[in-house]
Amino acid sequence: MIDKDAVRIVEAILFASPDPVPPKQIAEVLGTGPAGTPSDNDISPRKISGFVDQLNAEYESTGRVFRIVEAGGGFQMRTLPLYKTWIQKLEPLKPVKLTQAALETLAIVAYHQPVIRADIDHLRGVDSSHNLRGLLEKKLIRISGKDTSPGRPILYGTTKTFLSLFNLNDMKDLPTIEDLDLPVLPERVEQLSLEAS
Repeated sequence: MIDKDAVRIVEAILFASPDPVPPKQIAEVLGTGPAGTPSDNDISPRKISGFVDQLNAEYESTGRVFRIVEAGGGFQMRTLPLYKTWIQKLEPLKPVKLTQAALETLAIVAYHQPVIRADIDHLRGVDSSHNLRGLLEKKLIRISGKDTSPGRPILYGTTKTFLSLFNLNDMKDLPTIEDLDLPVLPERVEQLSLEAS
């Protein structure tokens, strides 16, 4: 397969997908033949990024109203913000509405993940169970496991939906806690070790 064909296949994949597609997945698709059989194509995720840059340069030079952006751990076609008003007139988007309490809870999960509810409650000073349920329903957070502390409380973390909604590629794109002047969780003390001493 020549690069010109690979670029068009990348464009077709991204055009057809409603969700961000990771470069590794695109590379795997390109590494197979039309019927899903293995092929000699050796396409790396880095090369996929080059194809995306080539497509975006083409879109910009021809005045297209969309670009391919990196968000949610993958690439996705998105309309330029300039055209948002007209698109919403055609098909109004349901905005994700979050209360101040839900935003606080989401921020704590994002910056301290994996985090247990007790730590979230401690930072907020109130019970966060209702907000956690709402964020789980909106698929902005997920249960990422169980803690090793007594009672094995549930650990919470963010999702790819969270990354995509906030136009982040990965968690490294969040501003640092120091930049935002947020409180830092105190070190958790293992109850069993205290009782043993």
